[in-house]
Amino acid sequence: MDLSNIQNRSGYLGGTDAALVGRLGGGLQVRLNHFLRLAVAYGDLPGRYLFQPPKTEAMEAGHRFEDYFFNDIAANANWISPIQRQHILRRPMEGLPALVAHADGYDPAEGSVLELKFSRYQTTKIMKRYHWQLQWYYFLGAEKVWLIHGSGKLPEDIYIAFRIVEKDAQAQEQFMAGLFRIRKMRHKIQQVAEMIELKDEEDNESKGD
Repeated sequence: MDLSNIQNRSGYLGGTDAALVGRLGGGLQVRLNHFLRLAVAYGDLPGRYLFQPPKTEAMEAGHRFEDYFFNDIAANANWISPIQRQHILRRPMEGLPALVAHADGYDPAEGSVLELKFSRYQTTKIMKRYHWQLQWYYFLGAEKVWLIHGSGKLPEDIYIAFRIVEKDAQAQEQFMAGLFRIRKMRHKIQQVAEMIELKDEEDNESKGD
C-alpha cells in the first residue's frame, strides 16, 4: 500500500472506516456517502470526493499528547521491546481494498497496539465511542489492544488512564459480514463512481458553454 494516500483515504479501508464496515455487517442501509467512501477505497474515485475535516484545536492537543507520551513516558518505561510509532497493520482479503489499521504505538514483542486518545470525557465513554476502531485492530491481527486515555493540561497537569480493550467476538463477526457485503456491492460501487464522474464532466462542459 502507498502510504502517501493516507491523508486522502484513497485505496484502503482503515480504522476510521471500521464503524461503517461493522454497521454494514449489522444491516445498515447503504447511502450515497457510503458508496462514495467505498468508491474512493477501491480507487474508483479520487480522494477529493470525500469531505476532509479541517484541523481543530482538539486534534492538535491529541498530537501533543502523543508526543508527550512517547517521548517522556514510553521512552523511559521498561518495555520488553522498543515501541514502534505510527505502525501499520494489514490484512489482505481477496476482492477488497487494502485493509489497514494505523496504530499510534505498537509493541512487536507482544503484538500489542497502543491507541492514544486525549479527551475530557470519561474513559468508559471513550471506549464506547471508539469501539469499532479499537476492535478493528484485533480484526487485523493485534494480540492485545491498549487504550491510553489522557486528560487535563499538558504537560503540568496530565492524568493518564490505561485500559485493556477486550476482544468483542460479535464485532469481529460483523466486520466479516460487512466486508462480505462490500465485496458483493463491488459492481454497484463501480456504477455509482461512473455516474458521479459522468455528471461532473457534464457539469464542467455546461460551465464551459
